[in-house]
Amino acid sequence: MKRILVPVDFSEDSVTAIDLAVEIANLMQASLRIMHVRTGKRYFPEFAKNNPDLLLADLDITYMNFLLKRASENYNVPNKEIDYKIREGNVVREIRNQAFYDDTSMIIVGTHGVSGFEDRWVGSNSYRLVAHAPCPVLTIHKKSIIQEEPKILLLIDHSRITRRIVPMVAGFAKIIGAKILLVGVNENNRWFIPGRLNMFVSQVERYLRKDQKIVYESVMLDKIISTPEKILEYAKENNVTFITLPVKKSINPFESFFNPHANELLNISDLPVLVVPDKNYF
Repeated sequence: MKRILVPVDFSEDSVTAIDLAVEIANLMQASLRIMHVRTGKRYFPEFAKNNPDLLLADLDITYMNFLLKRASENYNVPNKEIDYKIREGNVVREIRNQAFYDDTSMIIVGTHGVSGFEDRWVGSNSYRLVAHAPCPVLTIHKKSIIQEEPKILLLIDHSRITRRIVPMVAGFAKIIGAKILLVGVNENNRWFIPGRLNMFVSQVERYLRKDQKIVYESVMLDKIISTPEKILEYAKENNVTFITLPVKKSINPFESFFNPHANELLNISDLPVLVVPDKNYF
């Protein structure tokens, strides 16, 4: 059975991640596991402010039971395979290990919910999680709005990695009933052969046409939208719900994925970002 893993640190972002995970688990008919990694920090959850019993308890087990009960109310998968797990240690390593042991299909995490309230999801933590997770990672911000008719932005450039994630993105689109906005992005590089990008986009289109349940539209852009700000701006202009990014598996911790500013996009985006590892999805 497919499984979704939701790491939480009791922030508003992580609670939002649980809500989205429940919706996707219902669509996937997947089991759902909420996990928390103890780091020695004290927590003051927003959801506990109106519940004196939770504030007085001040225990992660109490908070986890509360979140589990809250999630169970809207979780509609037969046999109700929903639970929680508490681990101790390095946050990113424990998330990765739990996902590996559970054969997790997807990790859904709040944008600011990996290392605590005061820390942004940046630098080595963000890179290590998306680079070493054994499955796709969907990040969500507490202000994210999931539209009734979702649209997924899939950017294709001259690199092979942007095409290797297409099967997974297509599968996710089918599950949530989303339309794919396929965008060919030209780059200012004199070494690129004219017309080659059109060929790559055509290859993706042929793949998507094999499944009549997948709805897509394709666009070729002459302007450069490789910066995080421009990607986010373009996504919002076109009513995109999810932005997709590939991550290349590498032993080099300094190797960038998709573009040198991808980590920044994860931080500034108030749209959910689906980060897909470069694996053998074909």
